[in-house]
Amino acid sequence: MGLITTNEAKCRDCYRCVRICPVKAIAISSDKENAALHVKVIDELCIKDGNCILACPQNAKKLLSNDLAEVIRLLERGELLAAAVAPSFVAGLPLKDPGLMPDLLRKIGFNIVQETSVGAGLVVRHHFQLGFDKPLIGSSCPVIVNLVERYYPQLIPMLAPVVSPMIAHGRYIKANNPRCKVVFIGPCVAKKEEYTTAGISDAVDFVLGFDELWDLVKHFNIDLNDLTPSNFDNAPTGTNCLFPLEGGMLRCINKGLNGSEEDFVSISGLDDCIDFLHHLAGGGIGKQPKLIELLACKGGCINGPLSMCRDESLYVRRRKVQDYYKSVSNRGDDCIDEQLPGHLMQRSYQCRKVNAAYPSAAELQEILARTGKYKPEDELNCGACGYDTCRDKAIAVYQGKAEVEMCIPYMRKRAESLSNVVTAAMPNGIIVIDSTQTILEINPAAERMFRCSGADVVGKKLDTVINPENFIRVMNSGKMLNVCCDYPDKDIVTSEIIFPVEQENLVVGIFIDVTEEKRQREQFELIKNQTIVQAQEVIEKQMKVAQEIAGLLGEATAESKIQLSRLIKLMREDPSRKE
Repeated sequence: MGLITTNEAKCRDCYRCVRICPVKAIAISSDKENAALHVKVIDELCIKDGNCILACPQNAKKLLSNDLAEVIRLLERGELLAAAVAPSFVAGLPLKDPGLMPDLLRKIGFNIVQETSVGAGLVVRHHFQLGFDKPLIGSSCPVIVNLVERYYPQLIPMLAPVVSPMIAHGRYIKANNPRCKVVFIGPCVAKKEEYTTAGISDAVDFVLGFDELWDLVKHFNIDLNDLTPSNFDNAPTGTNCLFPLEGGMLRCINKGLNGSEEDFVSISGLDDCIDFLHHLAGGGIGKQPKLIELLACKGGCINGPLSMCRDESLYVRRRKVQDYYKSVSNRGDDCIDEQLPGHLMQRSYQCRKVNAAYPSAAELQEILARTGKYKPEDELNCGACGYDTCRDKAIAVYQGKAEVEMCIPYMRKRAESLSNVVTAAMPNGIIVIDSTQTILEINPAAERMFRCSGADVVGKKLDTVINPENFIRVMNSGKMLNVCCDYPDKDIVTSEIIFPVEQENLVVGIFIDVTEEKRQREQFELIKNQTIVQAQEVIEKQMKVAQEIAGLLGEATAESKIQLSRLIKLMREDPSRKE
């Protein structure tokens, strides 16, 4: 695992890290099955400038380092520790007085507290010993060393074979205190890798950022109001204090050489450094300077990614360093008594270029075609994916560093296309209006319902098609409306769902044709009513028949009663009585 990691749970697929990375050392891949995005810093391509850490809006990029925890453990055990502080601390820490720094470090628990300007002085002295017979690229910035070794290995012979001030200072401290462990404290991410590099890993034991120093302050409950101004164990002198500024190294060296301005070049900011190296490698800069000072951070080390005062302007931070230089310059000149054997000031470099695979013309065209780019004019080169051109992104797709779906214009067009297909295919009508009741969109189903053409009504008021009353009610209330409306002039009845889209200040109406259903209901009501009438007529007729039958039965019953009564009476009479 590399130095810079990504918390994928925090990552929001914005591609900002890709856009900010000058060497595109970021790999984006997706797990379609789990709908997860994987973002990885490719360590062998990364130059450790740390810009992706600063740029991530979700704070998803972190440094994978255990140095802080180990330093705390050693401090709590009372181990012999030396603090080697980068001279940029003046602009990188929120101390009201840089003179408080030595006391702060001692209260934390460091036994030796020194400023790395002494290392800068050793580096300057060794450059004079080397001479300037051939052009040299300064090696004090580890990001620039990484850039040359990985991307411009043809320029390795031009890299000054001199260790950085951090390594020189670490070796100097250990030469005088063999049992001491050295903790370098500075603003640079790349220093966290540099101190482990083969050949120079003996100099420094731990590297902390200025932000991590403040974690130590909190951990040990240091009261900043209880600090007293004091001196470092090595009192900084002269222009060595200006080393963290753009042109600081050249100011130290040129003071001894008195060379012309064209003999020295100072450039800061990765984009400008890369541009210069590109032209230098291609032989496009003309006469080569004697010394080329390249600093990855714009303005120099005072703008390092682990600084705590980046909200201040570069001008203010630069002025702080200059004021500090003036305050200590009366202690002596640039000459220093500290020395190291020549072999401890030297270092070598190696080619670490990764030979990536590149697609053929046909393969490149096939990848471009997958995002709808069939001809040059289709290539927008918008940079939204993080790559400068569509072809750069297609190459990254071939190399496994990017996904086809990272093309935002293509994905938007695809989404809009799918949305249009769905809207056009819907059997229900859709009308979208804005706050002025202007029709923004009408789908084919609505065109058929209201017997109009989208080409004729889009851009016109809604009342040219239908009564806008219900839309206005929704617009004013902000609440959804579910109604049924009859349009006699259109010979149609609709069930309507009308709702607001507040974020866009729109109102959308969905119309369902219920004309046939209404006709069926009306037919049913007609049949039902006719059936009821007929049933009532039948009932009335039946009652009439029943009444007539009842009347006849009543008369027959009465006559029968009379006749039977007579018969009974006759039968009861005694015939003998008549005789």
